Amino acid sequence: MVLEGQSKTDLQHVPKETTTFEVDSRNWIVYSQLLLTMFLWGLAWPVGRLLATDLPPVSIAALRYAIVVPVLFGILKIKGQPIRLERKWIANLVIMGLFSTTLYQIFFLYGVRYAAASDDSLVIGIGPVLIAIMASFVLNERLTKIKVLGFISGLAGIGVISLLSPNTAVLNRPLGISLVFGGAVAYAIYTVTLRRFVGANRADNTSPAPSSLAILAWISLFGWILLIPLSLSEAPWTYSWSPVSWLGIVYLALLSTVVGYFFYVEGVSKIGAGRAAIFGNLVPVFGVITSVLLLHENLSPWHAVSFLLILAGVVLVNKQKKMGQTGQR
Repeated sequence: MVLEGQSKTDLQHVPKETTTFEVDSRNWIVYSQLLLTMFLWGLAWPVGRLLATDLPPVSIAALRYAIVVPVLFGILKIKGQPIRLERKWIANLVIMGLFSTTLYQIFFLYGVRYAAASDDSLVIGIGPVLIAIMASFVLNERLTKIKVLGFISGLAGIGVISLLSPNTAVLNRPLGISLVFGGAVAYAIYTVTLRRFVGANRADNTSPAPSSLAILAWISLFGWILLIPLSLSEAPWTYSWSPVSWLGIVYLALLSTVVGYFFYVEGVSKIGAGRAAIFGNLVPVFGVITSVLLLHENLSPWHAVSFLLILAGVVLVNKQKKMGQTGQR
């Protein structure tokens, strides 16, 4: 998810964007995979709500990553990629694991417990806006009026769905939406930290930089370790974990996280990060649609208004970013 999982990790090892029509005409498989990925990430919202309504949220996350972590390290071994962990990386990897796995998962699952999944899936769409604003301060990227306007537009979209959503039969909508917003903030902090980490490793010629898959595996491991004691405090063994519950956890682990990650990385490698990222705007759409179909949540024109305001915020911050890149050439 932008996204619900942490599939948008470091992609520094992929080729530049292709630009010829001939290549584009052969990429329908890649576009289909990206479309499927956005569907998988969107569907994670109602699945998460189904699980978190009756089960301990942190334990759901801990079980999810108990599956994800060995699978990722297994894939690393199969692909013959190094699994080494240098001491100088540990602090950054732990911080990234804390924000992208531990905190994000807690905010995500508690958010869908208290508010409707369709509403929450819209809120998380503000992630790219928050990343752009944080990058202006942390990475010394220029903070412009257009970026500020994009931030205001995104917040307005969240305000609309917070105040005017028809999904009132929930535990605490303001709290749930606030928690999901907190998840977006946590993921933005992770992304900015990741950019600094990747930049530092590119500049350091003393040792090879870790691959994107290795980074994902290590931050997942550290984030999972931090989840475990919190999960034990929930006494998960006192709950009834049905076969359907386990199916949902497996879905979040293997399809939403692992399969989604590989399809997204392949998409970036074939059509470039810019065009692949455009597909991310479909996650809230699929989140709303699947929540309405599976959970019978209410849909209203305010969902469209909220989506358009948040999308406008994303477009504004990205437009300014492209203008800035053009000016530097």
